[in-house]
Parts: sequence; C-alpha cells; structure tokens
Amino acid sequence: MKEVITVAIQGEAGSYHDLAARKYFNRHNLIIHQCRTFKNVCQQVLAGETEYGIMAIENSLAGSLLPNYALLQEYALSIVGEEYVRIEHHLMALPGQKISDIRIVRSHPMALMQCSDFLEKYPDIQQVESDDTAGTARQIAKRREKSIAAIAGSRAAHLFHLDILAQGIENLKQNYTRFFVIKRRTAENKLDGNKASLNFRIGHYVGSLAEILNMFREHQLNLTLIQSIPIPGRADEYRFHVDVEWENTDNFTGALEKIGKMVQEVSILGIYQKAQRTGSV
Repeated sequence: MKEVITVAIQGEAGSYHDLAARKYFNRHNLIIHQCRTFKNVCQQVLAGETEYGIMAIENSLAGSLLPNYALLQEYALSIVGEEYVRIEHHLMALPGQKISDIRIVRSHPMALMQCSDFLEKYPDIQQVESDDTAGTARQIAKRREKSIAAIAGSRAAHLFHLDILAQGIENLKQNYTRFFVIKRRTAENKLDGNKASLNFRIGHYVGSLAEILNMFREHQLNLTLIQSIPIPGRADEYRFHVDVEWENTDNFTGALEKIGKMVQEVSILGIYQKAQRTGSV
C-alpha cells in the first residue's frame, strides 16, 4: 500500500501546483489541501496541518517570485526538494464552443501574460484576470458559462470536462516553473543532497559579494541562482539568496564553513536533490 502524504498547495485541483505535487510525490497517495495564498500554504505546514507544502519560486519567462523568498524566511521552513513543471497552457471552454464564439478569456494574470502572443491575434476577446487557472476552468464548467474561455493546463480540462480549443498557446515553449517542496524546519540539515539554497547578509562595502562568489568557485560549487532581496527598514541593504550544486559533498561543507566567517548572517534554507526539467502537462 502506498504511503499517504498530506500536501498544501496554492490553487485548486488541476492547477500547476497540483501537478507539481503529483509529479514530485508520484509514488504516494496524496491528500491535497487547497489554499488561496502562498502565506496560507506556509501557515498550514508550520502548524502541522500538512506535512509538506508546494510553492512556486521562479519561472523561466517571468523570473523569481520575490514574496515567496520572504515567506521562507518569515515562517522558518525548510526546502526538502524541488520540482520543475513545463507550463503548457491551453484555451478551453464548454463543449461545442469554437474560438469564434468566445468573448471573454479568464485566467491568472501570469498565464495571460505568458500567452500574450496568442491573445494578440484575437483583439476582440476581453482578457479578465482571476486568482487561479484551474479555478477559472471549474467555474466555467459549474456555471455553464458560454462565450467564456479559460487558460489552464490539460488536467483542468480533463477534470472539468471542457473542450480544448487551442493547445500549447504559451509564448515560450520551453516555459518551466520551478517549485520548492517545503517542510517544517528540523534541528539538523541532512547532507544527503547535491543542491542547497542559502540565504546570507554581507557587509556593505566594495567587493563583499565578489569575495563570496570567488569562494564558491574555489570550492567547485556551481552557482545556479543568485537573487538579491531588500531588507525591510534598512535602506540599501540586501539579503542574497543563492542556489549551489556540487558533486563532492566535502566541497560544500568546506565552503559552508568559510562562508560563516565571511558574512554577517547565513542560513541554510534547505539541502536536497536537484531536479531535472523533463515532461509536459
């Protein structure tokens, strides 16, 4: 019998967070807790209402989700994994509809932006923002709304019995969203991964960041992401979020020992196995 896992996601069944959870925990039976906001996801995980949470952190087209970095710090959660989901958007509506019948298209603002090239071909179709891609598809099906289409993933069309009027309408075909798998923080960070997310604060002087980056190079760590995050209430001061990968764990532990002496503050947000960008939805 498969182990049952509880997972909090932002959005509804059929959303991309739902797809990320099912892809990452594909060997388990899932109980999904649907949350309206990312903050709600963090609150559920911290309170122990779910064992895990799924949180989008960056998109290859739109970039990083800065508020979610702040939530990781605020709620002291650990990153225990990552998952990439190829974002393949489809235009969907009630059965029997054609694109020529559509007067309104509704979806999450990010999805509308990612499909702007397709939507420009239909200037008479009004674009309306909503909270969730899959939630919009569900509402159209429930209310039997004609002349209205949603932009969402294929799972949403399947769940809510909608027809796909146009497939793969995203601007960028290699459009991936990276998701963090988060869990309540434990006393120890296990060194059983090959990737880590770190957050540090450095002195405000010339070359301070370069010193850290050179140290990563000296220890043969591959820097895959660097993101500056403003510190509230401190003008011109920033935290830096970095993701690093390694082949030899000793290189990482050696670098971690040195970085602790070079920065004003450092925290390990998580150590985990790096994921591959494969598959579509």
